[in-house]
Amino acid sequence: MNDLTKQIEEIILAAVPGAQVIVRDPMNDGAQFEATVISESFVGMSLVSQHRQVMKSLKEAFSGDIHALALKTYTPEKWASAQG
Repeated sequence: MNDLTKQIEEIILAAVPGAQVIVRDPMNDGAQFEATVISESFVGMSLVSQHRQVMKSLKEAFSGDIHALALKTYTPEKWASAQG
């Protein structure tokens, strides 16, 4: 895990305490990332609201180092279902 990947993870965890956060740099270019966030706090929230909660925390990072972020959010129940 590179420094920026770790930084993204820490920013998300600060915004969504107790979440399970998985951040990847699939292109290994240090600019395009994928983040999966699983949190009980998403229960009852629309997908748009879940994404807003996470993206609001990353707004400052996007003004600099991060070029793109593919974001997926799940409640624990939906994550378990998605895993098969």
